[in-house]
Amino acid sequence: MIRPFSAWCFAALLCAPSSAAAQQRSLAAATSNDVAAGQRIFDAQCAWCHGAAGTGGTGPDLHRTTLRHAANDRELTTIVRNGIPGTEMPGFTSALTETMAWQTAAYVRSLGRARARPLPGNPEHGATVYDANGCGGCHILRGRGNALGPELTTVGALRGAPYLRDALVKPEAAHPPGYLVVKATTTAGNVVRGIRVNEDVFYVHVRDARGTVHTLQKSELSALDRELAATLMPSYARLSAGDLDDLVAYLASLRGAK
Repeated sequence: MIRPFSAWCFAALLCAPSSAAAQQRSLAAATSNDVAAGQRIFDAQCAWCHGAAGTGGTGPDLHRTTLRHAANDRELTTIVRNGIPGTEMPGFTSALTETMAWQTAAYVRSLGRARARPLPGNPEHGATVYDANGCGGCHILRGRGNALGPELTTVGALRGAPYLRDALVKPEAAHPPGYLVVKATTTAGNVVRGIRVNEDVFYVHVRDARGTVHTLQKSELSALDRELAATLMPSYARLSAGDLDDLVAYLASLRGAK
């Protein structure tokens, strides 16, 4: 949701470089005032997903020198303003001028130069916890596992540790997009409940908890319930505090090919 900008946003424009100049300037040229203005914009617009001070949430932790989609300053500034098509990263073209996007990018770049706070937990033991709890039965990791839930090969590059912890403890609150739970009841009284894989006017495809995909003709259904707040992901609040820390640390370390 776009939040309205207060007077400081417009004041920042009066003392900032022009949009064209901002697009060309290196982020290393940003002054402390530019970075401060970028932080205020970040706090108002970006912290909803990336967490306070960029520590991560629904979006990734930004305390890293290399960003997956931004190899240089221009790309980072463009992403801040236009988003990343095909991902959950939205654009802010209606809310941010190029100058404001440049200042925000300068703040994000400053986060990459700051030392990230180490996570509690042992990722090596977290891998053992992952295997011991059968997580591969629902998730694919490095080509192994099942696709009932989201693939986790790069989850540490996509989600922050706070989100990962919530997804383990309160999975119904951290519902990933694209994993809608549906319950289909046939006219014969059979019930199929699982993740909706696809749906059109005539058919719905449902993957059940065992991984079987059912192709159901809607004309043969007596009910099709979309459980918007439901999830097939069990809660792992039962884990010890140490094992939970280790599992979160392991998931946060998963950032693709080594």
